[in-house]
Amino acid sequence: MDKTKKADVIGKIIVITLIAVFMVAGIISMFSSSGNSAAGFAGPGGMGGFGSGQTAAATANTITVSIKTIEPETIQKTVVVNGNVASKSEVNMYPDTSGKITRLLKSVGDTVSKGEIIAYVDPSKPGSAYAASPVTATVGGTVTEMNISAGDTVSANTAIAVIGSLDDLEITVHVSEKYSSYLKTGLPAYVTLTSAPGEQFTAEITRVSPVVNKSTRTVEATLKLKSRDAGIKPGMFATVNLVIMQADDTFTVPKSALKTYNDSTTVFIIGDDGTARRVAVTTGITNDSETQITSGLKAGDQVITEGSVTEGSAVKIAGTGTLTAAETAQSAETAPQGKPDAPEKKD
Repeated sequence: MDKTKKADVIGKIIVITLIAVFMVAGIISMFSSSGNSAAGFAGPGGMGGFGSGQTAAATANTITVSIKTIEPETIQKTVVVNGNVASKSEVNMYPDTSGKITRLLKSVGDTVSKGEIIAYVDPSKPGSAYAASPVTATVGGTVTEMNISAGDTVSANTAIAVIGSLDDLEITVHVSEKYSSYLKTGLPAYVTLTSAPGEQFTAEITRVSPVVNKSTRTVEATLKLKSRDAGIKPGMFATVNLVIMQADDTFTVPKSALKTYNDSTTVFIIGDDGTARRVAVTTGITNDSETQITSGLKAGDQVITEGSVTEGSAVKIAGTGTLTAAETAQSAETAPQGKPDAPEKKD
């Protein structure tokens, strides 16, 4: 065989050898990947082959929820009405005679003493002698209203001014007839004023009319402010949240937590095993945001307020960073085992 043929043969052998090496390497790599996948599927130590699969499925089925932990509190039902701030001891001032107002000595906001002159009336007629008649204050206080101006003609029945005390204010409201059975003295109320947005003042009912106004179908109620505030003045318009029902030391849940199941009112709570559990409840007072629970729950129960759950759903509490009982047990079962301690060396 000449040198050229020997070179061709050697070249072919080298190519065939390289192809064989690459094929073997590919086969080895394939089996190695398959083995790793199988090992991962089997789990640590090849035991409990479905452990990680179950964990992934359980995690995917866990529902994040918001809760309210039940504890005793107060719930109130209110009705919103409007009223006017006035002095409790307001008195109208009348002249002793008819005539024309010639002079006003006081104006709204002025302080007067009992017996002080607030205006003059000219009762004289054409051809008669001029004789000014004074209008005097029958009580001391602050002028809260001035109903006339100089030059006006008045009679003995015309209220010249209103004098009252700014230290003893009250609010008169008119409540719809349908709430009349709830009205009684001592009921609390919360007052807001246009002049003080965002600020709330407390008051209570001091007087309730015994009759219903047949024209307006309302009941008049009077409230007294609990504390004096310089910013509250007679004549102000007040919005009153009147408490008509109240329960103390009771349980409440957000209205969103209530469900209906088989014509019963229910809520979901988190059971000892960390899953959602349906509980039948009875309700009482309801307001715009909460409902009183009169039976079915106990202090410490965790009521699910947000989250679409069904009976037995695995749940996780939102924003706590903690696991439920079910998740904790599951984590313990599926956690990888650490290496055993090395045997102690013997001397």
